Amino acid sequence: MEDERVISYERGKLLSDQLGLEFYETSAKENINVKAVFERLVDIICDKMSESLDTDPNMVNANKGTRLAENPQPQNGSCQC
Repeated sequence: MEDERVISYERGKLLSDQLGLEFYETSAKENINVKAVFERLVDIICDKMSESLDTDPNMVNANKGTRLAENPQPQNGSCQC
């Protein structure tokens, strides 16, 4: 769908460089760089979580014993989220 492109590769790359961001050109249709982007996002999230644990060791056990439920019960009976 090159004929429908709105932003050129060069313009996207230049903007990402100016903002100090990583740049990936992807295509879900052609399966180009989709896996690489998700893997990079996972790496970034894991790094951020590790940094948080390094700065606040109390976070390690903060949610210990907490389980996710499909239909969690509201706390204090007031939240209807």
